[in-house]
Amino acid sequence: MMLTSALFKPGKPMRGLLKMKHPARRALLAVGGVGVLYLITSAVLAVAGAVPSAPIFFGMDVDNYYFWQMIYILPLILVIWLLAAGILRLLGKRDKGGPGFGGTKALAGVALSSALFLAWIPSAVEAAFMAFGMGQGEWVDLFSKPGPWQTAYLVFYAVAAALALRNFMLAARLLRKKSGPGAVMPGLAAAALAIGAYILFIR
Repeated sequence: MMLTSALFKPGKPMRGLLKMKHPARRALLAVGGVGVLYLITSAVLAVAGAVPSAPIFFGMDVDNYYFWQMIYILPLILVIWLLAAGILRLLGKRDKGGPGFGGTKALAGVALSSALFLAWIPSAVEAAFMAFGMGQGEWVDLFSKPGPWQTAYLVFYAVAAALALRNFMLAARLLRKKSGPGAVMPGLAAAALAIGAYILFIR
C-alpha cells in the first residue's frame, strides 16, 4: 500500500511515517520487500539462462550475471538506502525539532522503494516470459528494434529515474520543513547515488 501511494502522492506516506514512533521500521519493510522482488526475479532469470541486454561493468561474467545479482541485490539495495539517508542527513540543514536519523531513513526509504518498484516491472515481465519458455533471442529481438515495445521499455526506466529525483527532493524538503536550495542539493545528490548504483549494478 505504501509503495503504490508513494508512486503518485509520496508526501502522504512520508508524512505518515514521520508521525510514527519508529518510522524507519516501516521503511525497512518497504525497501527490503522491493529487494526481495529483485532477488526472486534474478533467480528466475538465472534459472532461465537469461543474460543482461544492457552492458555490464567490472568484468563480471555475463552468463552468470543473474546468479550473482540474486546474491548481492538485497544487501546492495539496503546499502543504497542507508547511504542515501546519510546524504540527506549530512547535506541537508535540518531545522531544530526536525526528524532524526530514523525519520531521515524513513523518508529515504519511501523515495527509494517506490522508484525501484517501478524500475522492477520490466525485469519482472522479462522473467515471466522467460519462465514460460521465451528464449533470450526472442526477447532481444522484441526490444532491440525501435518501436512501441522498446519505447515502453525505456519509458519505465526514465519515469523511475524521474520519480527518484522527485521523491528524494521532497524528502530533503520535508527534512528541512521548507523548500529552497538547501533541499534541492541533498535531494539531487541522494537521487544521483540511487540512479548511479542502479545503472552500475542492477540489470
